[in-house]
Amino acid sequence: MTLIALAIAWALTSAAIRPSNYMTPSYALAHADELDGKKVTVGGVVDIGTNSRCLYDSLRAARGKSGVGSQVITLSGGDNLLRRRDELNHRFAIATGTFKKVFNGPDVVDLYQCDAAGIEQDTIQLLRR
Repeated sequence: MTLIALAIAWALTSAAIRPSNYMTPSYALAHADELDGKKVTVGGVVDIGTNSRCLYDSLRAARGKSGVGSQVITLSGGDNLLRRRDELNHRFAIATGTFKKVFNGPDVVDLYQCDAAGIEQDTIQLLRR
């Protein structure tokens, strides 16, 4: 019985890092109305550049910037994002925070904004498989 309990406990704790526990940026965008203002966990490739703070579905989309409007969401500066550029840039990471259908209002100029929608992230961490 103890062995079964340990196996269940391990499965529950390891579930937090399994890839199935996050949504992609394109999924979040497709469900923006229902996710607006809610806590989400989104996984994708981080692109932190001179004028970008983005989360893409894939490295291919990030390199080609082909995801604009359909596969990319803006990341906030939370969790010291810019200071962690060397660690996160062009790597697959999981961001957890509040999804915003409209990341910035019409009077805000955000040079890092990638798309209208974004995540005000609490944490962002590399996916550990």
